[in-house]
Amino acid sequence: MRRVGGVCQHQSAAMDTLKKRSEFLAVAKGGRLGRRAFVVQGLKRADDAAPRVGYTVTKKTGNSVMRSRIKRRLRAAVAALAPAEIPQQADFVLVARDSALTLPFPKLVADLKSGLTQVLEPGTPRGRGTPRRKNRQQK
Repeated sequence: MRRVGGVCQHQSAAMDTLKKRSEFLAVAKGGRLGRRAFVVQGLKRADDAAPRVGYTVTKKTGNSVMRSRIKRRLRAAVAALAPAEIPQQADFVLVARDSALTLPFPKLVADLKSGLTQVLEPGTPRGRGTPRRKNRQQK
């Protein structure tokens, strides 16, 4: 924890941040898993670098103040995880939902912890997942 301007901030030394659009697009091709407050996307990497995380909050979510509060809350949830709880050699993107503000913080952290490990499993759907309806054959 570090102190900036009279406010304590949590700092996660275990996770770097995704910054470039190309990095976000690469992770979007990996697994995708929905949670109550966010959708987590994950992709394993071949190199031995530390895990990285990116945050996305769309303009449909609310005004800029609300979007900033959601991002700060997600960053705090990532910082609350122990380094052993974060899968290594992987990139993650958290796509926030409106409920990220109202969900109790312990539940947000629990959803994040379970989502980070499950999204890298082989059975996780790729891309947008499976269609809701089965395609019918035309006669």
